[in-house]
Amino acid sequence: MRVSSLFFTVACGRSLGADAYDPIQLLCTHNGTVQSWCSDWVSCIKAKAAPEGVSKVKDAWSPAECKEVCGVYPRTTPREGQSLLSIVGSDPDRASCLSSCGNFQTSLSTCVGKILFEPGQVASMKGKEPATPPEAVCTQKETPCLPELAIQHQRCVISKSKKLLKPSHEHDADKCKKINTDFDECKNCPQMTASGGSQYTQFVGGCIDQLNAYWQATHPAAKQAAIPGATGCKVHG
Repeated sequence: MRVSSLFFTVACGRSLGADAYDPIQLLCTHNGTVQSWCSDWVSCIKAKAAPEGVSKVKDAWSPAECKEVCGVYPRTTPREGQSLLSIVGSDPDRASCLSSCGNFQTSLSTCVGKILFEPGQVASMKGKEPATPPEAVCTQKETPCLPELAIQHQRCVISKSKKLLKPSHEHDADKCKKINTDFDECKNCPQMTASGGSQYTQFVGGCIDQLNAYWQATHPAAKQAAIPGATGCKVHG
């Protein structure tokens, strides 16, 4: 089973302690190395959004207006990279584009703001440290033991039931067999339970994924497939 290295890193712990972490290390470390573009962007956001905090993160970032991104207004802001629709979806409907674009910008601004300016609230999502060390399968490289495994397991249970009731229902027995085996091996891992920090893993991991997706989608190599760039803190300086 292929798993997200970003979620794996967060699930296995990137914090400096039970109640403290370095936001740059937390958001920007990939394969053991701090990404310079990310470090620069996070540092810029932190400097420009202080002292107000979360409420000023989007202003510090200053992404292009969604009406410009979605073609409602003429594009007047210099392009930064690939179409934001590769992140928010390719629905050509402008109303859907505006909604998706706005939701993405708000979500990324909020999660980055909380990680930067509300560390206590974010750290509290991890819950209590486990009384005993987790089993090896919980922390091994490319571990299948991620919070979404429980959701996949439940889907397989439902799919198997549908197959019994309706033989024509498509059920991937081999895939579900692997998922069920992984679930049995991982069910005692701390990241599989709410008290073990799955809320923290999902929140931070989701924020990392959004930030990396934005970087990839606005890469200058996209050339013609570009949107108006940010006018504040940029991921491509």
